[in-house]
Amino acid sequence: MDKQLSKKLARRIKSLRRKNKFTQDDLSFLANLPRSTIGNLESACSDVTLSKVNKIASAFNLSLSEFLDF
Repeated sequence: MDKQLSKKLARRIKSLRRKNKFTQDDLSFLANLPRSTIGNLESACSDVTLSKVNKIASAFNLSLSEFLDF
């Protein structure tokens, strides 16, 4: 994934997580992903699959297109 896109996605996840007052543990539980995955994504340290992005969007009760509108 492009580094700029990774950074935008990282900011989007962290922003929504804070807006919803979720910890990384809360988000990992809701998205059914390891907490380390959430941390890595928020740090733009790893690439992400569309499946994981969809799980995170669902955890925020957003459609994929709403989540990716940044």
